[in-house]
Amino acid sequence: MTLQRLMYYFFGNNLIVGRHIKLQLDYLRQIVPDEFKHRNTHDLGCGDGKITVILKDIFQPSQFKGYDVCPELVKRTNDKGIEAETKDLGKGLPGGEMAIMWGVLHHIDDMAACLRNTREHYEYIFIREPLRKKHKDLLELGHPMFENELKQLVDATLPGSQVSTFHNAMFIFYQKDKEHN
Repeated sequence: MTLQRLMYYFFGNNLIVGRHIKLQLDYLRQIVPDEFKHRNTHDLGCGDGKITVILKDIFQPSQFKGYDVCPELVKRTNDKGIEAETKDLGKGLPGGEMAIMWGVLHHIDDMAACLRNTREHYEYIFIREPLRKKHKDLLELGHPMFENELKQLVDATLPGSQVSTFHNAMFIFYQKDKEHN
């Protein structure tokens, strides 16, 4: 088991929902487009559910389910009242109307393939990714990208996305029917 998986297993997404994450969630509440609300939504990489509970409140989905590779974290999500299932998303996506990926992409080996695959399985996609700082953040596992790198990846794989940055994170809203607008 890699250090990243070991840390994730014991501590979940975050030890606590820190101030910087709370600021990002408040920002998301202000910018989420109406068409991304009230959808049948999957939280891909729900972890232990700390953030999932808040995302459910923000997006107000018609139906909601979380998925994560770690059974212990899925149990913690279920304990928070969120329906969740153990699934290795690298071996296939459940598919549906809308996908949320909060801080997941930088843990994926082939990010471009992941985004193309997600685009094939969902009409709406919301992604929040931490941005790499000049120096590596020891508390941020995975491989965050610099802002310009992530923007290029999004432009290449999720054409027509609405992108904004706030408090060292990128917020991406992709809508399939707006790809070429």
